[in-house]
Amino acid sequence: MEAWSRFWRQGHTTTFGDYFDKGYAGPVKEWLDTLPQLIPPSQEPLNVLELCCGNGSLLPFLFSLDRTFDYVGVDAAEVALPSILQEPVRQASGTVSLLANTPVEALPESIQDVSLCLSIYGMEYSDLNITLKALHPRMRSSGQFFALLHHHESIVAKMSRRAVSEYELSDIEHIRDALTTIHETMVRVGNVEALKADDEAEKARKFMNGMGNKYLRGATLETGNAFMADHVMAALRFFKLLGQAPDTRARFISELVEEAQAARERHQQMLSVAKTAEDMETLAQHMNTIGWNSPCFNALTDKDGIIGWTLTATA
Repeated sequence: MEAWSRFWRQGHTTTFGDYFDKGYAGPVKEWLDTLPQLIPPSQEPLNVLELCCGNGSLLPFLFSLDRTFDYVGVDAAEVALPSILQEPVRQASGTVSLLANTPVEALPESIQDVSLCLSIYGMEYSDLNITLKALHPRMRSSGQFFALLHHHESIVAKMSRRAVSEYELSDIEHIRDALTTIHETMVRVGNVEALKADDEAEKARKFMNGMGNKYLRGATLETGNAFMADHVMAALRFFKLLGQAPDTRARFISELVEEAQAARERHQQMLSVAKTAEDMETLAQHMNTIGWNSPCFNALTDKDGIIGWTLTATA
């Protein structure tokens, strides 16, 4: 979970990071926009549960419903409301709470009578057999369940396979060593001019220039190594920290390596939970056995390809 806790601590609102910093967009939003017509009108507040909620990724969608709702988001990772959602939450007519470090396979007893359960690219990271069995008795009679799951052949899965294949551990370690050499030399000599005159530090600087040439110069999204390009661009920000305190530079180097490792782990995890059609058929059959009504799955697509699996059911 630390790889995802690290991601959510950066303040992201969705699993796609800065790409959708105000909530899901594109085909995901288009699918979400079809859900209100499936939710029966009622004067009672919706009792909403979001599984594997991240930093409240579905709150912007729920606010758009213009209905009173009480919301609980549950996630096994360390999550919290990002600043961009804090004011809308303060203005909300219902209650909003996030339960961090809480596996969805073991929902707290306080979660009961759920009228609407949602999960977007989340619950498949749990043991679905356990999660869906534990969830069913917490649902209100005829309560509704809507989820979007990772598809084995989706655009995201293809991107993750590419990212995992592009991870160059040797270069990541050499970048760490070069920045460490520059940092330690700066600590020893005390100023940038003396740093430039140091042979080892200058060799390390030239190595970083070489990494920029290798991964950034002339690269395109189609032909370049996107994972390493992102890593090198992040690493080059180190040079803006030369005038900062030594602890700041040392922390930057450590976090740079840790984030590369965590990003790779997140991609690997996503690939491990992405579902085939056979997986979804087995899951739907299991839901029937548990007692869910009319479990149904379909591939969500747009002009660029497969987005994921939609999964719906009623309690």
